[in-house]
Amino acid sequence: MDNALPIAAPTTSLAQRRTAPLDARSSTAAALREMETVTLAELDQAQLHDRMESKVVTRADAVAGILGRLRHDYLVMDHDNNRFQRYSNTYFDTANLANYHEHHNQKRRRCKVRYRRYVDSDLTYFEVKRNVSGRTVKERKSSIPAGQSVWPDDVPFLTDRIADNPDQLSVSLLVEYERILLVSRDFNERVTIDMNLRFRSRTAAGEMSQLAIVEFKQPRFDRNSPAMRAIPRPRQMFSKYCMGLATCNPSLKRNRFKKVFLGLADIGVDARCTTMAVA
Repeated sequence: MDNALPIAAPTTSLAQRRTAPLDARSSTAAALREMETVTLAELDQAQLHDRMESKVVTRADAVAGILGRLRHDYLVMDHDNNRFQRYSNTYFDTANLANYHEHHNQKRRRCKVRYRRYVDSDLTYFEVKRNVSGRTVKERKSSIPAGQSVWPDDVPFLTDRIADNPDQLSVSLLVEYERILLVSRDFNERVTIDMNLRFRSRTAAGEMSQLAIVEFKQPRFDRNSPAMRAIPRPRQMFSKYCMGLATCNPSLKRNRFKKVFLGLADIGVDARCTTMAVA
């Protein structure tokens, strides 16, 4: 089904995106081959949809070294002999981007509404992700690839969870990336590593190709987990949705995100707007 997004045309093909940046991806692939694997069915033991989340950001060329330090304590998901999983998230927001601004203003109760497509397995889920008293609660249902509005079959699921009027929601951003998914050997912690980020809004396209986002998903915060101890970088806020919109639209209010952008620049990661050509 055609995604039919009224947003900026991409500047590179999907095949080109999968291979950039080449050096970081090839060294990461080599490190992944040294790790023991887990199947998608086995990974269902560690869904952790109600969890504590924390993140660090680093450069994509640091990922191979991180994986080398984690290979004795974590398994990597392998799906059809592929240890990189391609994701495509289509976010919905109001015309004035209420969800973006609630996140920017650090509202205690905030949410994101999206369709997540697992590209390699061709599965799509409609997801409502909420921040509730510092915990992340993600709920989802099986669906079909996103269109211009929330599909009618998904409306009851949405209205049962948040007060947003579905008629006021439309596509605000497309985020594409590759994910490495690790799970601790006791299946009590997930660690995801997202690389090769691409964004498309209605007016622009952007990228953070040198970036890697490492996210720890735990039933309760544990700074002594092997993954946290293996990555000696400070934890920080990073929302792919908010950072993608702010990259594509520099005129958006972004006071609370300036420190994040400065931190990216400090480690040599460019947040680039690559085109203003609207499809």
